[in-house]
Amino acid sequence: MSMSEPSPRDRLLAVATKLFAELGYDQTSKELIADAAGLPASFITEEFGGKRQLYLEVFRQVSAAELALVRRFADGGITRGRYHDFLDDYLDYLQENPEHAALMLQRWLNDAADIREIEQAYVTPQAVEIRMRTAALFREGMDVEMMTWSSAWAAQVFTLTGLPGHGEGEAPRDLERFRRYLHTLADLYLKD
Repeated sequence: MSMSEPSPRDRLLAVATKLFAELGYDQTSKELIADAAGLPASFITEEFGGKRQLYLEVFRQVSAAELALVRRFADGGITRGRYHDFLDDYLDYLQENPEHAALMLQRWLNDAADIREIEQAYVTPQAVEIRMRTAALFREGMDVEMMTWSSAWAAQVFTLTGLPGHGEGEAPRDLERFRRYLHTLADLYLKD
């Protein structure tokens, strides 16, 4: 295996992420994932313990990448302007990794409803960390939790759909318009 070629494990995780994002957990079989990765289905069981554990690993990796983004933001010093930078970084991250937004959309659609630990183990801790690290930026009485969630939801949906009725040629302009909207929304909550 060359240095540029991903390992079978990494290849399988990339394919699983894409398929879980596109089709959802419930509609994605272990065999489909393995076949798309060019590996035997037994590899999933040997490497991860099964499809469920593979799904949890996908979310663990996505969560780790997003948490690293939060921590980079916080390590740079938290200010009003840096909060705008954080929103921009998160939006850019989703634009580069739309499958991560799609994974969350699948969760909202009640995909893999029997796997309850995703939100508890991965989603909620990120939101709590963002709220804890940014609470001092917000005006008294503002609902920091709702600002955190509504910004994330809006960025995720925008990443997947853009603006309804707008064509591809308008995408760069729409992205900048949406970025300005996120800043304006944040400014309603942030201290002057």
